[in-house]
Amino acid sequence: MNSKEKFSAILLAIYTVMYFGIALMVSATFKDVAAIDVAGMPLAIWGGLLVIISGVIITRLYLKKMDAEESE
Repeated sequence: MNSKEKFSAILLAIYTVMYFGIALMVSATFKDVAAIDVAGMPLAIWGGLLVIISGVIITRLYLKKMDAEESE
């Protein structure tokens, strides 16, 4: 596995764990946890925002790394 594939797999693993963790938190089983207020908003909303923002950041990191490797 080369460095490009390894970097991609690590980013995918981070995002997958975060995404499914938040999805599990907002399921019916953990609705009480999702309803906990944090800074005036439910934890589920913060989790959704975290997933969106981290997706953008991870995509940006990936594109920057791939551009740097292609330039070499």
